[in-house]
Amino acid sequence: MTDVQTPDVQARFVRLPSIAERKLGVDFTAPVRLDPRVLDQMQETIRELSARYSENLKTQVGSLFSFIEPAGAGDAEAWNQLYAMAHEIRGLAGTFGYPTVGRFAHSLCGYLENYKSAASTVMRFHVEAMYDAVQSGGADEILASETLMSLERLIALTHEGERSAG
Repeated sequence: MTDVQTPDVQARFVRLPSIAERKLGVDFTAPVRLDPRVLDQMQETIRELSARYSENLKTQVGSLFSFIEPAGAGDAEAWNQLYAMAHEIRGLAGTFGYPTVGRFAHSLCGYLENYKSAASTVMRFHVEAMYDAVQSGGADEILASETLMSLERLIALTHEGERSAG
């Protein structure tokens, strides 16, 4: 039971246990059963989308290079495009088998969110890491972790003494 009070409204939310919870306990998870044909079709669709995404990802990451210099020079439209595309990559790359690319995109997004003056060099190294990970399949987790640590050090050195915007 949860009580909620605001100046104008007082409400109480009560969660009622389901029949399954009462009979089987709160940790019970009902199994989901799918027709095997539906499951096969879902898996085939995911395979097709993954293959298409792979090609789109290569193109998308490659196009990020064109926004680096203008964004570093203060072009707000280029900065917004770079951020929007990196954000999209961050959200989808792991889903379609490119978690390393997603980690680099996450780092780039964090950098752009936290520093008012984004340095072209830092952005370029992020995009190059993403590009290399796409080209190689990004399976080397040790290399990815070391690259991320290097990117963090580069950010720290580039913005030494500057306060982040976040």
